Amino acid sequence: MSSNYILKVGTRGSRLSLAQAEHFKDKLLLANKNLKPLDVEIKVIKTSGDKFKTENLSLMGGKGLFVKEIEKELLEGNIDCAVHSLKDIPTFELDNLILGAYLKRKDERDAFISPVASSFKNLKSGSTVATCSVRRISQLQRLRSDIKIVNIRGNIDTRIEKLKEGLVDGLVLANAGIKRLGFHKVVTEIFDKDNMLPAAGQGTVVVQSRDDNHRVINLLKSVNDKETEYISISERACLEKINGACDTPIGVNAIINDDGELFLRAELLSIDGKKRYASHKTGIVEKSKQIGYDVADEILDQAGKDFIIKESKLAHTIYKRGN
Repeated sequence: MSSNYILKVGTRGSRLSLAQAEHFKDKLLLANKNLKPLDVEIKVIKTSGDKFKTENLSLMGGKGLFVKEIEKELLEGNIDCAVHSLKDIPTFELDNLILGAYLKRKDERDAFISPVASSFKNLKSGSTVATCSVRRISQLQRLRSDIKIVNIRGNIDTRIEKLKEGLVDGLVLANAGIKRLGFHKVVTEIFDKDNMLPAAGQGTVVVQSRDDNHRVINLLKSVNDKETEYISISERACLEKINGACDTPIGVNAIINDDGELFLRAELLSIDGKKRYASHKTGIVEKSKQIGYDVADEILDQAGKDFIIKESKLAHTIYKRGN
């Protein structure tokens, strides 16, 4: 790369976002020996999701709030690429933008943190557990209807601090983010995926670019993990077909099995966790998107066309009451 060219990388300003951007930079430098650290500049961009830290995302417009300002900077040419948590990106991608690199997925499972119990199962009846995810709320209530689940927002540091202050008895977060920030020692339990099926894209960091910037596209290819790309495409196709948003309790997870095939499973739940519709499918990785669509179709057939509309309205009612 020319010494006159600086690759400008956009990201949110949270500690986790910056850690992910630095991780991408390290991978890029390792894969491209002609690049020097000063050739890559990380630019912090404040998003709507960062500005309104207490409001519920579902009522504000969904997870796209964490990416739209960054995508605007990308489209206007103020940055060359952008680092995102994949689960923050809506399934409908903007024209002229592509996901050019899927970094190798970290642990996609959910983690439970508590200073008062050795596991989620061992929490006392009536204990309070905090999360900001509709999916986790439904799954946790399905596991323990005697536990009070409260909605909580903020970065990982803020949420753990609230736990230390005794405001709640437990906290459920994505394990990948906890590990990335070095909080793994405070984890009480990592949920088995049979009990807490992760969100689509959880644990995956992606890099977005303009579709006409071939210089950057070629750079991103050097750090793309093909296996993570296949599983991510399948998970997002399933989410897209179900029409899942922030207010829809959906778990979706794909893996590449020992035979080199893609195995996808998904579940759609009611807000209270009492109803569950699930399906799974195995197929060749080249059909990853179609596998996602097929699993979604089967779940929608089970649930009925009005299920998501009804549960979405209920979720909004709960959030307006403050959960």
